[in-house]
Amino acid sequence: MLIVFAVFYLVAYCDGYLEMPGPLPGTNTYQLRMPGVIPAKDDDYICTAFKLDPEKEMYITQFKVEGSAEKAHHMILSGCAGVFTSSPDTPSWNCGSHATCTGSTRILYAWAKNAAGTKMPPEVGFRIGGTGKSRVKYLVVQVHYATKLAPGERDYTGLDLEITSQPQKYIGGILLMVGSPEIPPHTAVVNADSCCPLDSTIPINVFATRVHAHALGTVITAYKYDPHTHETELIIKGNPQWPQAFYPTTREFQMAKGDEILARCTYSSLGKSTYTYSGGSGADEMCNIYMMYYTDAGNGTEFQQCGYVCNPEQNKAYPADSIQPLPPNPVLEAYAINGKMNHQLRTNSSLDEHPEIITQQRKGENQPAKTKDSTPVEAAQGDTVNKESIGTQAETAQDNKEKLNQQLQKKQEDHFWSFLFFYRRFFS
Repeated sequence: MLIVFAVFYLVAYCDGYLEMPGPLPGTNTYQLRMPGVIPAKDDDYICTAFKLDPEKEMYITQFKVEGSAEKAHHMILSGCAGVFTSSPDTPSWNCGSHATCTGSTRILYAWAKNAAGTKMPPEVGFRIGGTGKSRVKYLVVQVHYATKLAPGERDYTGLDLEITSQPQKYIGGILLMVGSPEIPPHTAVVNADSCCPLDSTIPINVFATRVHAHALGTVITAYKYDPHTHETELIIKGNPQWPQAFYPTTREFQMAKGDEILARCTYSSLGKSTYTYSGGSGADEMCNIYMMYYTDAGNGTEFQQCGYVCNPEQNKAYPADSIQPLPPNPVLEAYAINGKMNHQLRTNSSLDEHPEIITQQRKGENQPAKTKDSTPVEAAQGDTVNKESIGTQAETAQDNKEKLNQQLQKKQEDHFWSFLFFYRRFFS
């Protein structure tokens, strides 16, 4: 590992960015690392940029994070047309108070809480570099450090990317939905809702989703909504206190102009005596849902951000159990904090080790059938640690579904707020 870092430091940098390193010998693995940064304060945001070959178009097919929640609150990989640095003499800069990119920007990947990496489905890749349709000329790694490191300690958090120059049949993309929570104290259930009428004429095929909130977040849900019948279908239901990976959706959703998505982040402020607002620090809250999709390589859109104030019909369409958290999973909750160092994960032989990579699939590949009425997100997140528990959890959820609906229907109007504000923000 020391040899790898030594080689990494030999890479020349200029104008505030590093040249993109070559792949590890005999592989398609490219290592991007923070260059030994020292966070100057709590809630510090630091970025480092890597310049891509302007003549070579490439495709990212796998993301694997090298880092831990002990140091990094979260990490985002962005593709940029240009970069902003506060100094031309350093390969990293403060990007909490300064911009991350100049020109066009798109999110390629996001990670938090010791989450597993993501392997793209066959024939799908995030397009970067070159002189073609990709406008990504730089890769920028942004890390949010919730607290300062120990004196004298430097950070090398980063990613291992599998990259190919072989053109892919489909391009990968991210649809980002953002809510803006405002949470009063001592309140059991508070919602931040946002709604998205898709505007793209080229269909996108959503296959995985990542949810993000801070300490008050209890559950995050997203639904496909039919404005004609007012019916909803669950896309994802996730616990933001678990590893924040891209988990498979309940099924693959093909969506285009005319389709709508309803998103909801739910919080509990019981025991907290002050208001909590949306913001970038660990003491603030966030409501982010990242939907990973593939689309047509020739005409598809590679990044979309969407979310508006929900209208009255959309507000009424949220299912009553949207505010009901997933069943507790102490293993995932412990893994989100301690990762592989957690004693329970290492000693409980009935549990599979949390994987380093979640392999995604496209429609038509060999995969288990999923239905509208199942609870596959609970299963998808549980499957990364304990495959044997999936059936039991699904059966329990189904047995309790009718009772929960009856209880929650009575409490729904009293317990959750529909928050009427949406802000445009790229980073969680």
